[in-house]
Amino acid sequence: MFKPCYVAKKELINDHTGKLQKRLNKQIEPTVYVELSGDNIAPGRPWDIYKVHLIGGNESTCGYELSGNDFRAAGNSPVWITDLRTDGIHVQNYGRLARLIFPLRDPINLGNGREWNSELKGIEAYKLSLKILEIPCRDRYGIEYEYSSEMTLNGKVFSGCAREGNLDLRTLPGLYSTELPGVRSAGRFITLDITREGDVIVTQDYRNRQPLIIQKGSWERLSSGRIVLHLTETDGRKESEVLIFERDRRGGLLLKGYSSTYGKSGLRLERVGPERIYRKVSR
Repeated sequence: MFKPCYVAKKELINDHTGKLQKRLNKQIEPTVYVELSGDNIAPGRPWDIYKVHLIGGNESTCGYELSGNDFRAAGNSPVWITDLRTDGIHVQNYGRLARLIFPLRDPINLGNGREWNSELKGIEAYKLSLKILEIPCRDRYGIEYEYSSEMTLNGKVFSGCAREGNLDLRTLPGLYSTELPGVRSAGRFITLDITREGDVIVTQDYRNRQPLIIQKGSWERLSSGRIVLHLTETDGRKESEVLIFERDRRGGLLLKGYSSTYGKSGLRLERVGPERIYRKVSR
């Protein structure tokens, strides 16, 4: 069984790789953090797991989502960290408290991975090569990675492991809900469905035996980490409303600012599961 990050409900899985059982048989602790790909055809049925991307860590590892990173490569002998981002290749220089940011250029396809080459010219010149290879890797903490990495900086070679980033774009889509108490009524039950395709559906149930109020629109994540909902339709009518949320450490969404529909800042929607419409995940 596994429990998705920020969700209390546990799910059954069928591990077609055999890697999870092998690891859990050796695991001292009863739980372990994993990153998986698989299919779920219908609610209530087990997930079919076809690929394991990372094994290691604990439940708190859910919070290390590497937002803004396409990849992070790192090693321990000596300590080095390189983040592959849209604005460049960020290298935390070995042995010194300095960060180098190299221009990002198109990678070379190596067949079993990719290689990025770049350089910096100035008072001190630097030449960089970064390889991320589809070769399993294990670090000194026992964490198993899908990728190995190799960085060459001014002729010196650094080896390590690598993992994909921007995990918040995977854990953010899902179903959220909350209940707003009413002064003279039963209140409202609100749900928010955020899809991977960029759509949102908000429903309000006043529990008065009247039809649900349904709002539809799109969402985007800003560089600041805030999530903006652009609602353009209410019960089939064109209407415009913008809602801004921040994500808390428990994976919930906190409304920022006042909304004429949902009230004051501080409204919290709790993540209760994956998207309402189950989709196949790429293997």
